[in-house]
Amino acid sequence: MSTDPSTSFPLTRPPTRVAGPSDIDEIVRVTNRAYVAEQFCLKGDRTDAADVSTRMREGRFLVIDDPAQKGKLWGLVYAAVSGNRGYLGTLSVDPAFQGQGLSKALVSAVEDHCRRAECLFLDITVVHLRKDLFPFYTKLGFAPMDVLPFPRPEKMLQPLHLVQMTKPLHPLEAL
Repeated sequence: MSTDPSTSFPLTRPPTRVAGPSDIDEIVRVTNRAYVAEQFCLKGDRTDAADVSTRMREGRFLVIDDPAQKGKLWGLVYAAVSGNRGYLGTLSVDPAFQGQGLSKALVSAVEDHCRRAECLFLDITVVHLRKDLFPFYTKLGFAPMDVLPFPRPEKMLQPLHLVQMTKPLHPLEAL
C-alpha cells in the first residue's frame, strides 16, 4: 500500500498488531495529531509518553503500521477489559490517512479482542461537544448510556462532560 493519502484501502481490513514500548513515541505523535480537533475545548496535548506507558500496563494499544515506513503508524486505539466489559479509547488516525476506513478497522479489532476476552459490552466515552463523533459511533452500533464528569478539569477550556456510549458485543438473545 502506498502512503499517498489519496489512496484508499482495499475492502479487506488492514492488519493490526499489539503495540510495544518501542511504539510509545509514535503513539503519542499520532494521537496528538488526531486530537487537534479538540483544541477548541481542551488545552495542551491529548497524551504524553507517561500516559501511554501507564495505559500499556492497564490494557493494550492496537495499531496499524505504515507498510512503507517501518516504525510509523497510521492509526491506533486503546483497548482494556474489566470483567465482562471492554473499553475502547484514544481512537486516533493520522490526519493524512483519515477517511479511509482505518477507524472502523481499529474499532473492529477492539471488538474482536473484547469478544475473545468474553466481554458482553464495549464502552467508549466521548467529549459531549464533539458532535461530529456521535453519528460515527451510532452507525457502528454504540448508543449513549450515561453522562460522566470530565476526568481532567485542569485541561478544560470550557465546561465539559463525557457521554458514555455502549455497544453489546453479542446478540441480545445470547445475553
